[in-house]
Amino acid sequence: MKNASPLPKEFLSWQVALRHHTMVARNGAPHVGVVPVVAVRRPGGQLGVSHHSIVCGLLPHERVLEAKTREFRNLYEGSIEAGARKVYDVGVEYLIDDYYASTDAFDPTSLTSLVPRECSLVEALRSDPTCSLIFNVFEISDPDALGNPRCTQVDCIVEILSEGEIFENVWWHNTLFHGKADEQVVLRFVHRRSWDNRFGGQVALRS
Repeated sequence: MKNASPLPKEFLSWQVALRHHTMVARNGAPHVGVVPVVAVRRPGGQLGVSHHSIVCGLLPHERVLEAKTREFRNLYEGSIEAGARKVYDVGVEYLIDDYYASTDAFDPTSLTSLVPRECSLVEALRSDPTCSLIFNVFEISDPDALGNPRCTQVDCIVEILSEGEIFENVWWHNTLFHGKADEQVVLRFVHRRSWDNRFGGQVALRS
């Protein structure tokens, strides 16, 4: 997409490390650091915006995207006869192994989320695809400074996808942990700029 720029390297490294931590220490339960608030334009609303929470994901780099989608699907189809719990456990093991080994394995320009096709967030983004993701974290019990105070604003433009390689990847990834979901779309948040908004300030972050 035009006007896309790489996410700040420190932010992407933090996201990768945080996700590996949640697989190892939390058996895949999402950390607040992967559940940003999305701020979208909402004419007539308070301040002209509305806010929505989502769980966001990292997108595999385009050079491995198709292969990762195939692996997600094979894991699901090879385990589902043993039940949803078996699929979940196999998914966690796969992600622990080496999936989050390096930032180089991921698209440096975007984040994703799978959401219902008909919801207030999608409605707002269809009218205006610009938005901001707010990652607000303060978890002092986390190891390796993963939960240090953070209020990162990621300004994006959104693609709403109901088919294609990116949709298939995110859908099959989600299916490993939550089962098959109908009437969903993938939101691809394409990065434009980022800010450090901690403690009342606003400082631009370099990509």
